Amino acid sequence: MSSIGSHGRVTRSEWRVASAGSDKQHSPLTTNHSLLIAILSLLPTLLLGQDVHFSQFYNSPLTLNPALTGAIETDQRFALIHRSQWQSMGAPFRTFAFSYDTPILRGKMKGRYIGIGGNAYTDKAGRSGFGDTQANLSVAYGMRTTDDAILAFAIQGGYGQRSAVLDGLRWDAQYDGSGFDPSRATGENIANASTSFVDFSAGVAWQQYESKDIQWTAGASVYHLNQPSVTLFSTNDDKLLRRFTVHAATRITTKRWIYLPKVYGSQQGGSREIVVGGLLHRRVGQDSRYTTDKTSSSFYIGAFYRWQDAIVPMMQIEYKRMLTIGLSYDVNISDLSDATRYRGGMELTLQYIGAFSDKRRKLPKASVM
Repeated sequence: MSSIGSHGRVTRSEWRVASAGSDKQHSPLTTNHSLLIAILSLLPTLLLGQDVHFSQFYNSPLTLNPALTGAIETDQRFALIHRSQWQSMGAPFRTFAFSYDTPILRGKMKGRYIGIGGNAYTDKAGRSGFGDTQANLSVAYGMRTTDDAILAFAIQGGYGQRSAVLDGLRWDAQYDGSGFDPSRATGENIANASTSFVDFSAGVAWQQYESKDIQWTAGASVYHLNQPSVTLFSTNDDKLLRRFTVHAATRITTKRWIYLPKVYGSQQGGSREIVVGGLLHRRVGQDSRYTTDKTSSSFYIGAFYRWQDAIVPMMQIEYKRMLTIGLSYDVNISDLSDATRYRGGMELTLQYIGAFSDKRRKLPKASVM
């Protein structure tokens, strides 16, 4: 996550690189006890006070905006995401996430629907074991304001945990002069720590079908409305700051290609992230109007720019309008590029969007997201 330097705040990415750099096997840990305690006291603000983020934000709808819960033309959506960051700097930082959502009562509410869903993620920060785990449930209400527009509101609530597992750290006392010896006593007495909390978020989203060739969506959300405490070591009450998010996307269909420009922005405390870019989409094959036996597939290529942080090329393949696999890679161009050698993070997504019945009632409308 990139940030504006004038805020004087260390970002998640900057802390991770510093942490990973001290974690290489050939470099002993020279941090003394008092300095480590000071760093650990600041961690909820420097690291754990910021949310996980994904380069393929559009493939993680429930962490983008709760109001996107159930905002699909088919019956259900299931998504998996794996992100591995800073592999070149030592022990990688890994994030796993999944979500499931479905619209219900759509056929009985005259164009309205209720979306229900859940998502969970876990984020582990290298060998030091600082972790962020959370599970959420979302409920959205969507209504047609006109024949071609849908307005949705949503709330989200969940349970989270922050933790610090210090067993994997290396200490001066474990170096015997010739190398690192894990069997030697550390000489330190710092216990692992964890804290748990309840979290609430909300969002709103608008979908507009201008014509069969042009559709767009826009939304805004606020995460951590109650700003729960995430204190680990400090005696201060460290808060999980509110994250304000806005996003917009357009789908423009031409004879041969479909253009999908997107923009995303978020602000959490002093950390700011702005992403702009888009995808080119081409469908291959034909669709049957009556059954799913004959269904087209498609592919996507594109790139995004994360402001003052990374260029993110990506590609995506969709199989028979149901299964989508996406791959992206962050090419780091920030001030850390000398240390990372432009290597950032790889992200892999898997998404299933399908119907409960094999009988094709109609072709799904094109998704803007």
